[in-house]
Amino acid sequence: MRQSLKIYTAGLLSFSLGFMACLAFMTVPLVPAAASPEDTPVIVIDAGHGGFDGGAEAADGTKEKDINLAIARKLAEEASDYEVEIVMTRDGDYGLYEESSATKKQDDLTARKKIMVESGAGLAVSIHLNSFPQDSSVYGAQVFYAPDEQQRTDVFTAEDMAESVQKSLEINISDGRERTSMKKNDVLLMKDPPCPFIMVDCGFFSCAVEAEKVKSAEYLSVLAAAVWQGINEKLCLPMKNHVPVIDSTNKEENMA
Repeated sequence: MRQSLKIYTAGLLSFSLGFMACLAFMTVPLVPAAASPEDTPVIVIDAGHGGFDGGAEAADGTKEKDINLAIARKLAEEASDYEVEIVMTRDGDYGLYEESSATKKQDDLTARKKIMVESGAGLAVSIHLNSFPQDSSVYGAQVFYAPDEQQRTDVFTAEDMAESVQKSLEINISDGRERTSMKKNDVLLMKDPPCPFIMVDCGFFSCAVEAEKVKSAEYLSVLAAAVWQGINEKLCLPMKNHVPVIDSTNKEENMA
């Protein structure tokens, strides 16, 4: 919240007394305070799989869970420059279950969903890779969304967000593959989600060319930046420490 410079004149007092009065009541402009926790949107970033569940596997043995985590971390890093709170469902190679459990996969997905509920998230983004061994020529990122139209915000639906991210991937990856976002509800996380939920399949492990790409840190950075660009196209979040400056000559707001 910006504080204005307040100057109180001294009326009929002498110049010296007026000057002292001004000093006494003058406040210094402050850098805008960070948004209060109540005003800061929350995004859950879910790195798919983890622990005993490796997900898909490339021909050389690289596991999907590791690539998912790398992309999720880079996505969180992209978001860190903006006024948003990021909650990661995992930030290491582990699952959200007890080792002694006989239902690890179910427990893991239930725990991830619980994080979305308890964090008060306004958006959840799950990061995955795809695989289609029947045709190794299939490639390209695909964004899915939970179809429950009750899960929306005043600004966007899950479908809106998914399409925005899909278009950003298409523009920024430029791999010649054109896709549209698709509904998906055959996994637990996408059934009755507590907030708009999208799943970003960042490529096909079954495609040799794409499997090599996703092992490149540089390529993963491009992917993460494209996903964030698509997200913020809808959220319009400001960068941290943005101080608008009003040019008194042309009355236009400039970036400080």
